[in-house]
Amino acid sequence: IHSSLFSSSLMVVSSSLVRSAMRVFSSTMRGPTQPPGHRLLPLKGVTVLELGGLAPVPHCGMMLADFGADVTVLEKGGEIVEQRLNRGKKMVEVDLKSADGVNSVRDMCRTADVLLDPYRPGVLEKLGLDPLQLLQDNPGLIVCRLTGFGQAGPLSQEAGHDINYTAISGYLPTIAGTRKQPPWPPVNLLSDFAGGGLTAAFGIVAALFQRTTNGGKGAVLDVSMTEGLAYLSTFISMYKSIDYLWTVPFAAFGSECPIYRCYETKDGKYMSVGCLEPKFTHNMLEVTGLTRFSVPEVHQNPAEVVKALEEVFKQKTRDEWAKIFEGKDACVAPVLDMDEVGDYPHHRERGAFVRDEEGHRWIPRPHPRIYSREELLKSKI
Repeated sequence: IHSSLFSSSLMVVSSSLVRSAMRVFSSTMRGPTQPPGHRLLPLKGVTVLELGGLAPVPHCGMMLADFGADVTVLEKGGEIVEQRLNRGKKMVEVDLKSADGVNSVRDMCRTADVLLDPYRPGVLEKLGLDPLQLLQDNPGLIVCRLTGFGQAGPLSQEAGHDINYTAISGYLPTIAGTRKQPPWPPVNLLSDFAGGGLTAAFGIVAALFQRTTNGGKGAVLDVSMTEGLAYLSTFISMYKSIDYLWTVPFAAFGSECPIYRCYETKDGKYMSVGCLEPKFTHNMLEVTGLTRFSVPEVHQNPAEVVKALEEVFKQKTRDEWAKIFEGKDACVAPVLDMDEVGDYPHHRERGAFVRDEEGHRWIPRPHPRIYSREELLKSKI
């Protein structure tokens, strides 16, 4: 069974190579291609088995597939659904409650490079897929176990969602709310996809490289979404003592500091202002015509500056302000909706987004871009 690089599952296909406990699927749904000039697929030849689960693991598998890995999703019987995170993958329906289904997965693990585990700690063992046994069968296998709280510890068996993982990572108070309001969680991007899927993908690539130096030995990765996000927050943790940047809660910085917030424009859209350094603050004041304020006064009279900027930004539309700030080096940028990102001139020139096959939404292309020397010579970067 073979599927194109950016396809996912829809159609049943028979195969004598698959046990009766399994059904194999392929699809014609395409996803975004690599950007022009980006043809290197560094994970080509890597075989990944992805046990069906919630978004963080499919996102990790999607990233691996985007860079060339051969990813097969093993879904529970009767639960296969079309998911956009399944692009670039083959799909197999397998009954993990049956001995035949479990044995089929074990057989596949004997020749795989990576197994993605989305379950709570101990579930693989109960299913008869103990990582210790899998590594005995295939010493080079990398078993990536992605959970909210990690494989051990008091919370390891507890249920949770992105808001909970973000909360105990120490990061939630820094991103939303004000001194008088509770933290307001963002959409489930931070823990699920950054601390989870992205961190897992990095760990897998690191483990694959390690195999080239340790005689081909595999590994078991304990990826905690909580700890992954905490790790990504290292800079904030280390520099929290800088008073004017990292007040407690940090959200107060965003809501009270005039030079790091979003301002509504004439058309009800927004411009983001992030001119933290004095030279950028100076440039922003010049462009907005608020030169009556000196850079020190911006910090001395924040409420007055916020009010002035609110009034100024409402005098023009977002796109008018975006044009005005072009080339001004002031750390000011338009706030874009996901429905319009692909039309933004910078993204359009780089080919950063493409339309899905129905033409309904913009889809980001795989990132980062990887160039050979020959491709670099031909590229615009």
